[in-house]
Amino acid sequence: MTSKITGRTYRVFVSAPFAPPPEGGYPLVIFTDGNMSFPIAAAVGGTMFGLLGGKPVLAVAVGYPNLFELPVMRTRDLTPPTPLDAIPSQPGLPPPVAENYGGADDFFRFLTEELKPALAAAHPVSADDHTLYGFSLGGLFVLRTLFNHPNSFRNFAACSPSIWWNNRAVLADEAAFVSAVEAKSVAPRVLITIGANEQEPPPHLQGGMTPEQTIALVREARMVDNARDLAVRLGKVKGGAGYAVRFQSFEREDHLTSVAASVSRTLAFALDWGDA
Repeated sequence: MTSKITGRTYRVFVSAPFAPPPEGGYPLVIFTDGNMSFPIAAAVGGTMFGLLGGKPVLAVAVGYPNLFELPVMRTRDLTPPTPLDAIPSQPGLPPPVAENYGGADDFFRFLTEELKPALAAAHPVSADDHTLYGFSLGGLFVLRTLFNHPNSFRNFAACSPSIWWNNRAVLADEAAFVSAVEAKSVAPRVLITIGANEQEPPPHLQGGMTPEQTIALVREARMVDNARDLAVRLGKVKGGAGYAVRFQSFEREDHLTSVAASVSRTLAFALDWGDA
């Protein structure tokens, strides 16, 4: 699917339920980083309904047709406008280029103005039971969307969010969001997840980095602390009916191994499965 807004072509993965839609249409869950997240989402979504009696769900994931371009494409789509000097360089890799970052606003418009209408034209989709999932930089994208467009989705799943990006600039919009929740003008449901070991020295190295550089990067990012602190703050907000905040730390999981758990937890949260 080629976007007129971003000018980029996406590979859109769709897992359509075999069961008839419930009254009002299928709940819709949109996953970013679709090349990675879709196989898990399709398997878990199908299992929840087919074997365990949950709701049928239309699971849709947005990825890219060329895997070699995936790293550049995802950083462009998932990061907010960022000064070039605030974009981290990685040892062994070329310096950052401005045009490879900062496209989050256009990507949000692609999801809401182009992808959602196309899905609604092809499938019986609920008009308002929509969920947005993102992992790592995708989690950053979800938080930016939550703070600036809280009515665009019913549920927001920010999984292992890169809150550290640009000196935690995403949190500049938190106060306005909190005010809107307290005024009861918005009432989204929010899920924040993290791997419990994401601030520990990793068992694997980032490309081109020494063990010392990798450990310093992980500790400076404060992934666990940032995610937990944000969940605590948002959880204390007194909102209107429907407002909810859930936090999940995955024991013994790090930034790489918590992906599958985050997809599963997001589907449970979106579909009101148990106490998720």
